[in-house]
Amino acid sequence: MRDVCPDDYLTVELLCAGLAKIRLDRQQGPAEQVPGSRDPNAGLLPRAWRTGFTRLWWAGHHQTANWPQDDLDVFAACRRPMRDWPVRLALSEADQDQSLLEGGELSGFSEQAAALAAKADVEAELVENQIFAQLLATAQANGRTEAEVQRAYVELRLMHIREPVLSDLDVLRRAQRMPGTSASGEPHFKELIRVAYRFQHAPAGAILRVCDACGNPMPGVNSPCAVPGCRGSAIQRKLRTLEGYWVQHRATRRFHHDAGLVEARLFDGITELPHDLVRLEEYPGLDSWDGAVWFHRPGSASDECWLFDAKDCVSATLLGRRFNCDYQLRATRRFLVVAKHRATPAYLTDLSRELDGRVNGLEIVDEDAFIHRVIERSRQAGQRA
Repeated sequence: MRDVCPDDYLTVELLCAGLAKIRLDRQQGPAEQVPGSRDPNAGLLPRAWRTGFTRLWWAGHHQTANWPQDDLDVFAACRRPMRDWPVRLALSEADQDQSLLEGGELSGFSEQAAALAAKADVEAELVENQIFAQLLATAQANGRTEAEVQRAYVELRLMHIREPVLSDLDVLRRAQRMPGTSASGEPHFKELIRVAYRFQHAPAGAILRVCDACGNPMPGVNSPCAVPGCRGSAIQRKLRTLEGYWVQHRATRRFHHDAGLVEARLFDGITELPHDLVRLEEYPGLDSWDGAVWFHRPGSASDECWLFDAKDCVSATLLGRRFNCDYQLRATRRFLVVAKHRATPAYLTDLSRELDGRVNGLEIVDEDAFIHRVIERSRQAGQRA
């Protein structure tokens, strides 16, 4: 197999960032601004797309492929696996099987690539970053000390993971606990809800069909949950409301709820262990890491700390290219924990290859292996107590 070429990944990331910007423009502007016709107003296409297209054209030129001839060629190719594109891209075997669009929406691979693209002018406008910025502002407005801000942040992060649906009564109760306001006098928490959720009118209450494992709304009784790695099934959930309820936007589900389920599973597994031996700290340092596990060490002045980041990403190569290890928090061991439904041998090999020589002192494991190691370490701590 040919070596993976970073330049080809940059080309793909730019195209994906451009697609994400096009989707954002489609949501915020009139439909006629959406590219897809041979319109002289093609200048409306985002800069990231134009740069990615130019790089792709040069790759085709060097390969004498005579492709792409225009943007429509690339838009059409985005619906096919990249392995089938007329231009050969040096990507990992797994990523060559990915497409950038699924129907009219970004694929999971494309979402990941757009979020990781090093193009600040595109990233700043992506909805998922607006959500994160508002989440952080809400936490900071509802804490007078660093510890209070941290507690508020953890509560809000877990709300996005565990509460994809909120009744307006739930929102009112939470808003009373988080009254911090912006300079305009508007509560930050209410603004966070408006950014991350959409309102559904249901003044007499509502009965929803949701996943019994992750809580996401589901279309049918016999439909499996569409969240990768979730094996839940549909159940009915009754909501008491005043005027209606709030449901997460697609971006909130993809980047905060769905991606955070692996974190929630790890948190649940760790909190089941004896609290006198193991202590969990969620999102230490305002999300510098997803979690810190503290093991009691009898006779020692300090406990042993394991830091971990949990990831559920389609592409191991993209994850490895952009993952950075925060060394500011001190720890005995540091882990990158991969969702178990992603952690094939090929995936772990691709991830290790990209991290090798760039990130030091990081252990790569799947979520089951990590929980097993935590359990074993807690048993050792118990034996010494």
